[in-house]
Amino acid sequence: MPTSRATPPDEDFATALRRSRMVLDFLAQLRIPPNPERFIVVYYHQTGDKPDLSKALNRLLSHDKLTALALDELYDEFFSRFLEETQLRDAGQRIGKTVAEVADCLGEASGSAQHYSSVLTRFTGSAGQLNTAPGSADPHVMAELSEAIGTVLSETRKMSETNRLLEDRLQLSSREIDLLREHLDLLEREAGLDSLTGIANRKSFDMVLRESIALSTREEQPLCLLMIDIDHFKAFNDAHGHQMGDNVLKLVARYMKECVKGRDTVARYGGEEFAVVLPHTRLDAAILAANIIRRHVAAKKVVNRRTGASLGQVTLSIGVAEHRPGEPASELVHRADEALYLAKANGRDRVAAETDLPAHP
Repeated sequence: MPTSRATPPDEDFATALRRSRMVLDFLAQLRIPPNPERFIVVYYHQTGDKPDLSKALNRLLSHDKLTALALDELYDEFFSRFLEETQLRDAGQRIGKTVAEVADCLGEASGSAQHYSSVLTRFTGSAGQLNTAPGSADPHVMAELSEAIGTVLSETRKMSETNRLLEDRLQLSSREIDLLREHLDLLEREAGLDSLTGIANRKSFDMVLRESIALSTREEQPLCLLMIDIDHFKAFNDAHGHQMGDNVLKLVARYMKECVKGRDTVARYGGEEFAVVLPHTRLDAAILAANIIRRHVAAKKVVNRRTGASLGQVTLSIGVAEHRPGEPASELVHRADEALYLAKANGRDRVAAETDLPAHP
């Protein structure tokens, strides 16, 4: 999990300089253009301060999938929380300011109401004295009454204006709070979604998988996981460009969502790799679901809308694993991942299950 900062830890100059050179050499060997975000990811990998980050990076490296895009996604996964916290802190400050302004308005209105009440009390007392005083038609008495009435009318106008201003301010504050609430709701939704495909992101996947495992354990229900990879995606990207590659990622995400039920979760795991969490599903049913997804995607043709040219077929390799009682989420992901790479090794465009693995007990 990220620490409270997104900058490398403090260390002596010589060590920091040596690590910095190692980071640049690492990126140069992979021909990945360095930028601050990628530098931070590799630097933390070099320090070993973030074991989960190093594990994810080594996994990508071992499968020859550590690209600039993959490093950017690792940065988003492990460090983007700081950006979200900044936005939430800003929204919180705006809410605090709005509430303080409303409190000030209410305080002013309360003071005005107390003053108005005291004026009415004095007027009531004066009127009572006038009614009981002999010779109430006396010019002096009438002058005092006229002055009291004038004071009440003046204070009534002031109170009316104060109430109008308060009403306007409360209406404005209500609109501001509604907008802030919508903004916070949007932040919450976006924090769990992949910005490109609109499906669950890696962070959301990790949370859903943990919660699904806990629920599966409590209810003693089966749970399966699909790990999915787009075949030859790097070659497609190189041949047709990153924009077409992004379009393929969006299409695959949409087609997969068309194949799953409401309680299932489709997520982008990273790069061209996806995952599907299947609650209340046993291994045989999950294999069937995986083949439905594979065939559904393979039946589609990718077309360049600008030129109308067909860019061929997109195929998927899929690994399937079922959760075993008591095992952590990482073990389930590992088995599904191993099955995925077995499917790729056996020719791609196919489904492999954990039962197909050589080491399966």
